[in-house]
Amino acid sequence: MAEFPNLGKHCEYNHCNMLDFLPMKCDACTKIMCSKHIMYDSHECTSAFRKNVQVPVCPLCNKPVPTKKGESPDTTVGAHIDRDCQSDPRKRIYSNRCSLKSCKQKELVPVLCNTCKRNFCFKHRFSTDHSCTGRRENPLLRPLSTLPENQSSKPTPDTSNDETLARQLQNMMSGTKKLTPEEMDKRLAEQMQQEEYQQARLVQERSRPGSNGDRCAIN
Repeated sequence: MAEFPNLGKHCEYNHCNMLDFLPMKCDACTKIMCSKHIMYDSHECTSAFRKNVQVPVCPLCNKPVPTKKGESPDTTVGAHIDRDCQSDPRKRIYSNRCSLKSCKQKELVPVLCNTCKRNFCFKHRFSTDHSCTGRRENPLLRPLSTLPENQSSKPTPDTSNDETLARQLQNMMSGTKKLTPEEMDKRLAEQMQQEEYQQARLVQERSRPGSNGDRCAIN
């Protein structure tokens, strides 16, 4: 070996460092490896994903996650779990998306406009908030074809009477079927949103000209 000090190269795998007279370069990490450690798995290549064309699968929802070439599967799967993964049933209940194009808010219960019959969030539920045009086409709203099927056909919950709503909720909670904590949270959230919606409607009605709230009583 001393007679040929410049012949061959040492394997760059941490646990090897063997002098190889026919060294090879990994096409992923570009490190020099011996014939024993040239495979990705054998030298624990950190850049092997650049050559891997397989589509990773989410471990929670078992759905394929599209990954661009040269992008780490761990990064794309992690982003999918944070944003789009539907494995958590608590995320599925917020499925009533606002019809306004510029809004991404989703509500627990559907809130339909009485004029155009489209679903909105609580912020844009009033006609003036979403520039309502009735049944005519509105460029500010999403096309009906892009909305969930149940969003346009599901009726607005009846919130005309707080006592009736409370009684219905009490009957559901005291039924024979025992509710899970998640179901209890969902029912309570529905009640709170419906009460908020009713109070907002009452304020709007009182603020209209000619309503009973604007008239003065003369004794």
